[in-house]
Amino acid sequence: MDILEIYNNHYKSIYNYALRLSCHPEDACDITQETFLIALEKMTSLKNDEAITGWLRTICYHRFIDQIRRNKYLVEVDDWEQLEKEGGFLQSYVSQPEDEVIVSEEIRDLQNGCFLAMVRKLTLNQRIAFSLVDMYGMKIEAVSDILQISVSAAKGLLYRARMNIDSFFANHCELMNEKNPCSCKAWIEFSSQRNNLQKRTKKLIEKLDFKKDGYVFNESIRAKIEYLYINMPDKKPSDEWYNNVLNILRKNSK
Repeated sequence: MDILEIYNNHYKSIYNYALRLSCHPEDACDITQETFLIALEKMTSLKNDEAITGWLRTICYHRFIDQIRRNKYLVEVDDWEQLEKEGGFLQSYVSQPEDEVIVSEEIRDLQNGCFLAMVRKLTLNQRIAFSLVDMYGMKIEAVSDILQISVSAAKGLLYRARMNIDSFFANHCELMNEKNPCSCKAWIEFSSQRNNLQKRTKKLIEKLDFKKDGYVFNESIRAKIEYLYINMPDKKPSDEWYNNVLNILRKNSK
C-alpha cells in the first residue's frame, strides 16, 4: 500500500481525530497534513498494513502536541497525586432515551462550534482525556497509555473535564434547560454584531472551573452532554485542501 492509497483511505478519519484534539478546523487541517507528510517519510517503519490506523493516530497525536509547543500554549502543571484521588470521583451513569437532545439543522453548526470552543477551555491534559474518551469513544485505559499516567490519574482528568464542561452548559446552554439565558437562534442573529459578540464571548468563557461555580454532579445533565458530544457529526475538510495535500504527497513520493 502506497502513501496515496493510505491518504485516500484515512484522511477523513485522521482529520476528525485531529479536530477532536485541537477543537479547531484550521489547526486540524495543519495537523492532518503534517501527519501524512511524516507518514510518507516513515513508510518503511510500517510493518503491518492492519496497523495503519493506530500508526497514523500516533503520528497525529504527536503532531498535535508539537503544535501546542510551537504555539507556546500555556500548559498547567497537574497535581498528579490529587488527580489519583479524584479518579475515584468519576461516576458512572446510564443514559435513558429521554436524555437524547434534538438539535435543529439551523443551529447545529453553531452548537458544534460552541461545544468545540468549550473543550478548548479545558487544561491540555483534561482536553486530551475528554476529547479521546467522550468525543472519540476511546477507553480510559488507552488514554492513560497515551499520556503515560496511571488509569486513576486519567480518570481524575476525565472527572475534572466532565465537571467543568457540565457546569458551564448546565447554566448557559438552552439545550440543557430552556430557562438558560443562551438561545442559539438569537446568537445566530447577534453574530452579525462582531464586536459585541467577541466581548460577550470572552467574558462568558474565560475559564471553566466547576469548583468556583459550586457545581455538583448531575446525572441528567451529564447524559445529555454525552449524547451531544458523541453525536457530533464527522467533518470533512474542503476539496481544495484535499487536492492540495494530495498534490504535495504526489510530488514528494516520486
